[in-house]
Amino acid sequence: MGRPLTPEETPRVTAFLQDVTGLAEDFCGRDLVRRDHQALTLVPQHETALRIPSRHTAYLTVLAVHQDGRALTDWTLRGRLLVRDAGWGGQLVTVTASWGYPTPPASLTAVVCAEVIRWLAVAPGVEREKVGEVEVEFSGASSAQSLGPAARAGLKPYRRPGLGTLTLRRAEPSCTR
Repeated sequence: MGRPLTPEETPRVTAFLQDVTGLAEDFCGRDLVRRDHQALTLVPQHETALRIPSRHTAYLTVLAVHQDGRALTDWTLRGRLLVRDAGWGGQLVTVTASWGYPTPPASLTAVVCAEVIRWLAVAPGVEREKVGEVEVEFSGASSAQSLGPAARAGLKPYRRPGLGTLTLRRAEPSCTR
């Protein structure tokens, strides 16, 4: 913004920072902000390997693994897989881990801050106006609160490979009589 925030602006800017960060994480398909000592509950699907969701793999550190209330020590982390030679059985596995960037890269911070500044520039006001029989409709700032094209382009290096969109269209049922 080029100037210090006023006390009245601070809560709004703080909320916008949290919102943009959440939208950026959803767009990228991974947690970018550091989460420390968080519990993940995983369902074993393979005999000896347990896949950790890719959303949690940026700078992942596994601190503890528990199954059926007891701590396990006979596991190793290999990429996105938590491997245990004895197998995981059918019980849920609770993994205590930390993940996300310890310090966000400067380019990521710049994208988020630029998007917040863009949001702040969109002031609520008249969205639609009708002169005959006077009709006015006001819009709030929330209508513009989505990631813009520049933010999406800036986040591409952080986006998980293979993420995309799939458009589904409902086929009209054929009517035969």
